[in-house]
Amino acid sequence: MELEEKLKNLAGFGFTSQRGADAPRSQSQVIGFLNGKMARNGFGEFVMVKRRLEPADLDRTSRPVLSGDFRGEWLARICSSKKSSPTQEELRSFDLREAVFLDCETTGLAGGVGTCAFLIGLGYISKDGFLVEQYFMQDFHQEKAILFAVMERLSQFRFLVSFNGKSYDLPLLENRWIVHRLDFDPERWLHLDLLFPCRRLWKRRIGECSLSNIEQKILMLRREIDVPSFLIPRLYFDYLRTGQAEPLVAVFRHNVYDVLSLLKLTVLIDRTLENLDQPGIEDPVDLYSLGKIFQKLKNYSASVKCFEQALVKGIPDKWLLKIKLNLASAYKKTGYMDKAMNIWEHLTEEDFPFLFSACEELAKYYEHGKKDYPKALSLVERALFKLRFDPSLSSVSGYQRMLCSLEYRRSRLERKIKKVLVLK
Repeated sequence: MELEEKLKNLAGFGFTSQRGADAPRSQSQVIGFLNGKMARNGFGEFVMVKRRLEPADLDRTSRPVLSGDFRGEWLARICSSKKSSPTQEELRSFDLREAVFLDCETTGLAGGVGTCAFLIGLGYISKDGFLVEQYFMQDFHQEKAILFAVMERLSQFRFLVSFNGKSYDLPLLENRWIVHRLDFDPERWLHLDLLFPCRRLWKRRIGECSLSNIEQKILMLRREIDVPSFLIPRLYFDYLRTGQAEPLVAVFRHNVYDVLSLLKLTVLIDRTLENLDQPGIEDPVDLYSLGKIFQKLKNYSASVKCFEQALVKGIPDKWLLKIKLNLASAYKKTGYMDKAMNIWEHLTEEDFPFLFSACEELAKYYEHGKKDYPKALSLVERALFKLRFDPSLSSVSGYQRMLCSLEYRRSRLERKIKKVLVLK
């Protein structure tokens, strides 16, 4: 479908479409055209569009959260972007019903001093379902009014959810609040930026982690009628120049889609973290990524389960060595040293590339665990020989550190062996 046809087909989410000579060109008529209303505060007036999304707009997984079926603690742990680390109480108390989903449409995608948000979408769960409020400035003189209105609305929530909001949306709004001398405290919310967990969970498999790519490959959503993000600033400036509001309907619709995707993505990530049996983690590469997340969070039993399942499901060779090393490390943390030893010994065989970490772990185990100093020394000597006489390893990152570490360990082991011999 061509872009021109997509812009003309604007039915849905309560928007109307008017075409031809009768299409409104006056800025004052944009309110009726977008099914909005004129709102006012102490800094002026602006357009407010508010709509409730129907259950059909939500997927089967997302609907239960409207009634409170949501935990969110693990989600808060992996994507909090609060400048100071969140407290355990904040993590445990994360409630989706106290969260607001933020997405901005701006006058430029690159940011900068002159960039501002002409349309700000806020989504939240209420007793009436999932509501989306959109704050729109008809011209630049209304910016302070919508910024103040959005700031007041955001202050009613404890948690803020965005996608790349840490780097883009919130700094942009913060700069504009400062320009207009509005009192703003970025620490008032626990901010969950979904870009970070998306990268950790799916980047290894899908590569690019833009919201549109995640929608298509993870949420399995396809926007049949949508306007590309790069065209949105141009459509707004065209509106300012001509007063023609019809193309803006596509922009408002795009913003609703973005806010709705934030909700669906939040629920999917939470379900993935809370229940390892969910269909969203059937792929072995995703299981490996999930195991890495749990490993970083020190939930080693969960990481073991993820790594084991990934190996059973047949992870690609590209990730095989890395997942075995991670699994051995997780085994060690959970007390399964025999299993960890089996992996390290397997990885130090001749048909595998040299792995310093496996050699080092084995040497540690035989030195400190088994007190088998000769065995530990033989492993160190073997690793040193490989480092010194394999030309391909001399350019490896950390080569000198590995060499020094092994030489130091060898000296210590030689002293221990001599001491044992003297005592005998």
